Amino acid sequence: MRINSGARRCPKCDNHLDEQTDGSTVTVDIAHNGERVHEALRRMHDQVEAENRGIAQYIRFIVGSGVIREEAMMSLGDLERRGVIVHQEIERGNRGAILVKLKH
Repeated sequence: MRINSGARRCPKCDNHLDEQTDGSTVTVDIAHNGERVHEALRRMHDQVEAENRGIAQYIRFIVGSGVIREEAMMSLGDLERRGVIVHQEIERGNRGAILVKLKH
């Protein structure tokens, strides 16, 4: 069955398409290729936007231990307050990664 890319509900079952997920995690390194802070944040925001349209439930951002991590946490906190993402937290056992929950 084909669904229009602008559709928000499944025409067959009426479920919200934006809330469907396969439970997967996408990992993206935004800190280890010489990125400046603004470049890392732009890449992070672009990835959140792209994955929100996809079926992954989580994004795992590799952010390192410096300024990029601190700025990413603040920016993701704002996205969480605005309801763009569900939750964000430093990954357990790896302070250089942030796990972002996109969908319930």
